[in-house]
Amino acid sequence: MRRWRAAAFATLFLRLGLPSVLRAQDTTRATAPIAVHAPAPRTVPVLPFETPAGPLPPGSRYTFTRDSVSWSSAASLADLLARVPGVYVARAGFLGQPEYVAYGGRGAATLEVYRDGVPIVPLGGDSVFIVPSKIPLTTLQRVDVEVLPAELRVYLISERHETVDTRSVVGVMSGDFGTGQYAGLFQKRWPGGFGLNLGADFFASNGAPAATRTDQDFEAWARAEWLPRPNAGAVYQLRRQSDDHDALGGLSGTGSPARHGARTDATLQLFVARRADRRGLSATFDLASESWTHDSTVPERTIRMAIGRMTYAAQRGTAELTGQVSDGPWHRTLEGRIGWVLLPGVVASGEARVAAFAGDRTGLRTHGAVSIQRGPFSLVGEASYTREPETPVLPTDSVRRVVDRSIRAGFVTRPFGGHAGFVRRGAYEPLAFPDLRSVSRLSAAPPSVYFVSDVQLQPIRPLTLEGWYSHPARGGADFQPPHHGRAAITFRSKFWRTFRSGAFDLKVQVAVESWSTGNAGQTSTGQLLTLNGLSFTETYLAFQIVGFTAFWDLRNAWNTRDSYVPGFQPYPRNAQTFGVKWEFMN
Repeated sequence: MRRWRAAAFATLFLRLGLPSVLRAQDTTRATAPIAVHAPAPRTVPVLPFETPAGPLPPGSRYTFTRDSVSWSSAASLADLLARVPGVYVARAGFLGQPEYVAYGGRGAATLEVYRDGVPIVPLGGDSVFIVPSKIPLTTLQRVDVEVLPAELRVYLISERHETVDTRSVVGVMSGDFGTGQYAGLFQKRWPGGFGLNLGADFFASNGAPAATRTDQDFEAWARAEWLPRPNAGAVYQLRRQSDDHDALGGLSGTGSPARHGARTDATLQLFVARRADRRGLSATFDLASESWTHDSTVPERTIRMAIGRMTYAAQRGTAELTGQVSDGPWHRTLEGRIGWVLLPGVVASGEARVAAFAGDRTGLRTHGAVSIQRGPFSLVGEASYTREPETPVLPTDSVRRVVDRSIRAGFVTRPFGGHAGFVRRGAYEPLAFPDLRSVSRLSAAPPSVYFVSDVQLQPIRPLTLEGWYSHPARGGADFQPPHHGRAAITFRSKFWRTFRSGAFDLKVQVAVESWSTGNAGQTSTGQLLTLNGLSFTETYLAFQIVGFTAFWDLRNAWNTRDSYVPGFQPYPRNAQTFGVKWEFMN
């Protein structure tokens, strides 16, 4: 099966990408001296990104662009979220293993994920939480992370092409423990408004030293667009991902169970706006389905939903109203959002959502923020109220009420920037991670106060020092260790003086994540588990010549002899991956 998928993948991208490769090589040889003076490619309209209406207070959102994702060591969405202050990624092992995000004392329930405006509902063997390590980045153009006092909302933006020139991307990665990845992307737009995007990502790994098992994930993605006018269009998108994971044993006889099946997401979106620049009224309507099939242990399941969104955008802000009906856990939802500049330097934003869930449960969620900004200084206050089930996909999960508040100050200039503040989080009893069975349950988190900060220093343009730090000043939670931080030093330069065309790009990054001893839940007998204080180092090197990029990544370079989750094998030492990527525009 693995060889069949790899062969199918290679055949697809050879047929689609090989003509572009040949044309790119011929063009480079014939007209290389003229490349600097080549005319700009003809642009065509694209659909707007399906992200929440702004403006938002400073420091409320982290944005990972196409360039930042491509030039990072992130192998999945879980690796990207590790850059957000206060996030702990509970890793079962090396790449390909289950990885959950813990944040704010909510466990994995802290994460909500939307793809092009459509919520991703947990499906499959666990059917409880989103597993971010199963979301590859190949077909994503941008990732926005909206940070609330105790919640992370992730907005995945699929690739879309802005010019009539064909774009092709092919990537190959290899590494320790039988790790391999083959990824590709093909994008084409026509002057009449039609566009075609095709992508695929095949990943396989044994997951650990001397493991007699193999994990495989294969994602196939297609997006057809039709924009006859800049202010109106339609998109049909289809994504299918197969999930074949063998069981992973732990030190105490527990670990991660086997997961086999396939997920299919399909969306038809219609968009219309009053003006081409998106000012005034605009409307979006989505028909979506999400299904899980080919699983011998879990019945097949399909969820259908219809989503309507009305947005009003003005010079000083936006307002948005979204309604959704579904035959899944979220039967009906109605959500309103607003972001407005009240006065010069004063921004207010807020949202409210009412929902009817399966099992005759209802929910309410509100959030508001106000910020004051003068020059490089900012001050932000936030408050959230939630009365919802922790995971609506469980019909027996009761409604929980919690109130969270935060205040932070910021200072941002080009050479130096940062934020620091306190977050008060209400008491919460999170559910355990379904695929990390050495931790049978998580302890109830008391009302807690956290200090959270981030900083970025750029003394010269090629050199950047950045990091974040989180510490529970009072209270705490499982997988929220005291004195938890991440720091990275990055050197990236295009060497403009030597290569005036910008043909050469180099990046070297060393990152360290460290935390002190904390709590990691309980065993099946109620015994408390200790999260040992550890430090993990990662070194990443990448260089680019025109459209060719080569990279090398080394994880756990300091040879830490322990695991991210108690009960699992120690994380592999000096675990490396390396590969190449080609991008062609012609």
